[in-house]
Amino acid sequence: MLKNRQTTLVSTAANIAINPSNSKTCNKRSASVFNKLGVIAAAVMAASMPAQVNAATFLDGLVDVNFLAMQNYQAIQAKEGAFRPEDEEQSSGFGRIRANLMFKFHINDFITADIDIAEEPNDFGNNGDRDFSFHNDYAGIEFDVFGLTEYKRENADLTLRLGNIGGSPFQFKGFQDGADNQGNALIGNWMTDYATAENGAQLRYNERFDSGVIRAYNVTGHITTSSFGEAFQEDRGFNYLLQGTLEFTGGFKVGLNFLQANQGDQLRFEDGVASLDGLTTTNYRFGDGENYNFSASPSSERDTHVGIMPGLDQTTIQLNLAYQPNENTSVILMLGQSSDDYTFADTEGNAVAGITYFGTDGVVDPEGTTFDSNRVIKGESSVEYWTVEAQHYVIPGKFYLAARYGEAENTSDLIAQTDNTVERLQVAAGYWFNDKTLLKVEYVDQDEGINSGGQIGAGFDGITSEISVKF
Repeated sequence: MLKNRQTTLVSTAANIAINPSNSKTCNKRSASVFNKLGVIAAAVMAASMPAQVNAATFLDGLVDVNFLAMQNYQAIQAKEGAFRPEDEEQSSGFGRIRANLMFKFHINDFITADIDIAEEPNDFGNNGDRDFSFHNDYAGIEFDVFGLTEYKRENADLTLRLGNIGGSPFQFKGFQDGADNQGNALIGNWMTDYATAENGAQLRYNERFDSGVIRAYNVTGHITTSSFGEAFQEDRGFNYLLQGTLEFTGGFKVGLNFLQANQGDQLRFEDGVASLDGLTTTNYRFGDGENYNFSASPSSERDTHVGIMPGLDQTTIQLNLAYQPNENTSVILMLGQSSDDYTFADTEGNAVAGITYFGTDGVVDPEGTTFDSNRVIKGESSVEYWTVEAQHYVIPGKFYLAARYGEAENTSDLIAQTDNTVERLQVAAGYWFNDKTLLKVEYVDQDEGINSGGQIGAGFDGITSEISVKF
């Protein structure tokens, strides 16, 4: 649902983004961690990409058009002990092709409108993956406030966006959404990306400086409803995001993000348990879809993410640090914490570590079958997480290596604080055949503790690849 485009998530730091082509504390198992971090150090990744492909223009420059397509191939298996045993014996094969048709309309010098028409099975799901249909994946209207008010400021702009609003607590790194994948050096997004798009309004201010220690800064705020469609039911609240970034001389960047969802007033408790049936929860509770697919669930599932929080009264705070010593190399560190006032529960009101859990007839049972919870109880659920990502072009503009490693710890009040961590390692290589065509190959390994909130149940690993075009 969320796109790596100028008007969304990446645009909030468009003037200080780590990738110039995108004009979008936990206790540890020390031996395992150091081994994986050693892999990262050996595969330090790339920070820059070839210049973004220009859109075709029509009607004397009034309309810009981009077409994107991506085909993937994967050989991935869930690990022994997964919630759904059929995921442990998957066949390798090709996924469905993703395709996007993006339009940008220049209404006048100060107003633009955009729409992204997409066929993306890992987003809306398309009726259980059976139907093939294009849909409005992202659209909105943007107003140059300074231009409209004739309040001109040198090296600064203020933009109001109405419509679909993209947001996430991370910055400086590429994001992947279906065919729109060339801004992401790797293939997956992240298990705590908390990124999506909803309906609302966004105001962002950017300013750049020709000299000094601070070279640019950005402040962005938005208010949205918890839906990509329409949601007007009783007691449905709003979601708020406040985001700021600073770019310093020498390639250092800092970003701080705060996200607040207010959806808990919809709950109706009976014997201490409330159902989520018919409620609108924030789309930020899991994050946008990834291109790791499992046979036991539809491709629209978010089951590679950490599914700890119901997404009702959810609060997320994240700090992002980036360093780009040169145009071919970058390193990004992300530290965050997210919490909710409610915890997932089984049918008898027992707290469970995440939305997916082992159970018998809906009651938590380590030897039982698998259930997805649609009930909550009062009690804080929370996750603390960190991620490091790096990228390096071995051949500038042509061939890069990339890696990402991170951990997420389930720190929920009602969950046992043992075996409660998810870890993921991604190592990838990318090759640009030309400035329109990118091939990516990635190895991914995710480990999930039983109390971690991981939705596979034991984790997964394997090889996946994508080839994409954008023109």
